[in-house]
Amino acid sequence: MSNNNPAGSTWRKWDLHVHTPSSIVQNYGGNTEEAWESFIADLEKLPPDFKVIGINDYIFVDGYERVLKAKKDGRLTNIDLILPVVELRLDKFAGVVKKDQDGSYSKSDWNRINLHIIFDQLDPEVIRQQFLSSLVQCYSLIPEADRFKAKWQAVITPDSLTQLGQMIIDSAPVDKKADYASPLQEGFNNLCVSLDSVLNALKRHDLSGRFLLAIGKTEWENMKWDDQSIAEKRNVINCVDLVFTASKNPDAYDKARKKLREANVLDRLLDCSDAHALSDTENKDRIGQCFTWIKADPTFQGLLQAVTEFEQRVFVGDTPPKQLLVAGNRTKYASAITVRRKAGSVLTDTWFDVEVPLNHDLVAIIGNKGSGKSALADVLALVGDTKNHESFSFLNEERFRDPRNKLAAHFVGMLRWHDGTDAYKDLHESPAPSSVERVKYLPQSYLETLCNELAGSGSSTFDGELRKIIYTHVPEEQRIGFLSLDELLDFKISELEAERKQLADELSKVNAELVSVEHRLSPAFRQSLEQQLETKKKELTALEGARPTAVDDPLESDAAKQETAAATTKLEELEATLNAVRIEEQKARQQKADAVKGSAHVTRILQAIKNHQKSHEQFVTELDGMLREVHSTLKASEIVSLTVDTVGIEQLGVAFKKESDAQDVLLSGDGDGNGNLPRRREAAEAAIKVIKSQLGEKQRLFLVYKEQLAQWERAKAELQGDKDKSNSIVWYAAEIGALDALPAKREQLKTERLVVVRRLHEQIGKVVAEYRTLYQPVQGFVQSTARMEMPLPLDFDVRIAEEGFQEVFLGRINRQTRGSFSGIDESNLLVRGLLKETDFMSVDAVVAFVEKMDDMLHFDRRVEGVNQTELSVVDQLRKGTRPEELYDLLFGLEYLKPQYSLTYDKQEISQLSPGERGLLLLVFYLLVDKDDIPLVIDQPEENLDNQTIFKILVRCIKTAKQRRQVIMVTHNPNLAVVCDAEQIICAACDKVNKRFSYVSGAIESPDIKARVIEILEGTEPAFVNRQKKYGF
Repeated sequence: MSNNNPAGSTWRKWDLHVHTPSSIVQNYGGNTEEAWESFIADLEKLPPDFKVIGINDYIFVDGYERVLKAKKDGRLTNIDLILPVVELRLDKFAGVVKKDQDGSYSKSDWNRINLHIIFDQLDPEVIRQQFLSSLVQCYSLIPEADRFKAKWQAVITPDSLTQLGQMIIDSAPVDKKADYASPLQEGFNNLCVSLDSVLNALKRHDLSGRFLLAIGKTEWENMKWDDQSIAEKRNVINCVDLVFTASKNPDAYDKARKKLREANVLDRLLDCSDAHALSDTENKDRIGQCFTWIKADPTFQGLLQAVTEFEQRVFVGDTPPKQLLVAGNRTKYASAITVRRKAGSVLTDTWFDVEVPLNHDLVAIIGNKGSGKSALADVLALVGDTKNHESFSFLNEERFRDPRNKLAAHFVGMLRWHDGTDAYKDLHESPAPSSVERVKYLPQSYLETLCNELAGSGSSTFDGELRKIIYTHVPEEQRIGFLSLDELLDFKISELEAERKQLADELSKVNAELVSVEHRLSPAFRQSLEQQLETKKKELTALEGARPTAVDDPLESDAAKQETAAATTKLEELEATLNAVRIEEQKARQQKADAVKGSAHVTRILQAIKNHQKSHEQFVTELDGMLREVHSTLKASEIVSLTVDTVGIEQLGVAFKKESDAQDVLLSGDGDGNGNLPRRREAAEAAIKVIKSQLGEKQRLFLVYKEQLAQWERAKAELQGDKDKSNSIVWYAAEIGALDALPAKREQLKTERLVVVRRLHEQIGKVVAEYRTLYQPVQGFVQSTARMEMPLPLDFDVRIAEEGFQEVFLGRINRQTRGSFSGIDESNLLVRGLLKETDFMSVDAVVAFVEKMDDMLHFDRRVEGVNQTELSVVDQLRKGTRPEELYDLLFGLEYLKPQYSLTYDKQEISQLSPGERGLLLLVFYLLVDKDDIPLVIDQPEENLDNQTIFKILVRCIKTAKQRRQVIMVTHNPNLAVVCDAEQIICAACDKVNKRFSYVSGAIESPDIKARVIEILEGTEPAFVNRQKKYGF
């Protein structure tokens, strides 16, 4: 049965140093049947994580042979692989002595380096014949036993070693014999071999590539670091593949490995039980006392792979971190993908009939073009409810979802999660908008679209992703209970936005006044005033030419005067009375107008007070809510209060009303006596008419003349007027004169406006500061990637970005009229250039921008260096747009928004090459994105040079797979090799029979290796890495 798992490399416990009852030194109770039964039974009781053991009986393989037989006979079903390990004593004696308990070196007792040869699962006889037999002539005795060399020359067998040991014991003083071990053990302890002879014996063709070397750390560590032995000590450890230790606990292992690192020597340290006793004993070196986990197929090829990728594939401790992560997040790891025809389908073509297990680390889907790599990725993402389903390259209407054949409707995909639940999706369906994304998918077309968007004005899609990922790095305690970055930002900047709105209102008032001033400064306005003044002057000249012709007073003679004296006197009195009434009427109308105006102002004031009260009440309510959020017992009313006393203003309003009503009575004719002005006027006019009717013709004509003259004089006075009398000659002259002061007023308003602009930019800067506070955690995370020893100049920042100004601004301009913004294409190019060259982070640059735009509104700057007449802004606007609206847009800075940005090597994304943009996006999703759902990437190596792939992408992928499941589709198996993918899925398509097929397994699997070689192309680093792993 093959030990190659279709799910690829997984974590298992490997104990490569287990002694059997056949071992020279053991505590199982001897090499008896009873001891062997206990031994085998103990191995069968090992925890289920134990899958590989190495049988080490020093220089003999009899125990290994017996364990293999037990496995063949149906025992040890819990163990997947049994490897033979031969342990030899090297003749490395230079300064090699035992360490005493106090740390000093003793002067006696030779101590040798233990060399372990871990063989592939070879036939025991092959090891005996091809390796052990070739060492027979190479053995020597340690210096203390060298005197027995002449007496003892034999083939190495248990019996011959026993004979040697007995000779050594017999030569000892009687009082020292009790200190010796058994003759067999003493014989073995005095036997040694040179490292060169071992290496020569291993050069045999049958053994090539089928062994690994290891030395014991304890014996090696006891070698002294002195001038004579330092080179020998480094050489002996650096020429092997592994170092063995038997740690009491994981902490002891960590300290031991740290010492090797500090010594700057090989630190590929494996913990082994060095078991000499059963698991139920107190002996430290007992069965099961091993903390080594290896992520590989339980094969010798798997062990070779682990040695090459030691940091990624070997863990020594209680449980590998990734295994704990998977166990705690079972709903976030997919265990298998199935694609089959739906029940009842009448489709004759097979296309899909596959079930592929999925590794929880890195899965690489490889194959030639058209082999079905992206098909499997699309299905996996579809069933996982990806949000990027519109970017599918296989499940689209041009391919498998072609509406003409509706192939997709015949198939269903199933994703089995690690918690045992299954998710299904018909291949012609798309995820519902409300579905929860369980698989993050980065199709090649999606990445290309993002890259193209980022090369231009930006990408709202990426901006949303960026904000989401930034938020995942904000510590929980700083989120204040909000579910998104936008919600948290809204909370933090709400008061800043309120202040910004107040500034915008202030700006609007300045702009409204400025528009009025600019209107009055226009040549047309001055010309209109001058024309109206000239018209009034002409009216005055015409009026003076129409003065009533004088009529002689017929009462100039004394006799006539005497005759009509009474009537004349009465007429004069009546005319005086009429004139007085008219004056009273005029006064009453003015008083009523003043009262109505005052009453309106009072009403406005009272409404303003009422509005302020409502705003205050709303503020108090909001403040109470804020106080409750901090669990305060304080009330808002205890912090702020508002005192309102409207008695005085209300009394003033009543007074205005009474005055208005009183004047109404006077003017309406409803009053009595002198309070009825219309009646008094009418009475005087009637009386005058009666008297006039009694006068002679000459007197009548004279009176008519006098009345016409009075009317003429009143008309003349009306035309001449004064500075307060609108539409009069004096008023027009004063208005024209006042225009000379307006340029200064205009500059003053412009200055005030720029002050507000600077304050608005300052408010935006405060918002930027809040943004920066929130991205600091993710920036710290990115900087921590320096530990990965990769060149990753990735930086987060917040910039003030312009959004939509060009469209909105030019949308209000009539670009068919004369001006700087005339012409559709020309104005687009102009504004785009101005926006691009402006650093909106700088307040001075922003001020310069708005001033330049304002200047181009007032002058046609398409031609430089020409004296120009100022243009009318109104004439350049589209119908329905008012100048103050345009000014509010330009100077209100609403188009400036804080925006998170990502830079690579200090360059904005838009300035990067396509390959650099693609790399940045991949790094972003692989490293920065804290989402832990499966990540599926289609062709991550696209547009990247080989050096970048090896230096950056590979390390990012290796880092990402430590915290989430990563599945990548690649045309280049090199990427799978250098990334050390735990599982490779080889895709193939039989186009004749219309069938996709997938073969999966670990990278160390011979079958998978052969398929990789078939399509492998790559860079030199990949070839080097491949050579180390596979020897080709």
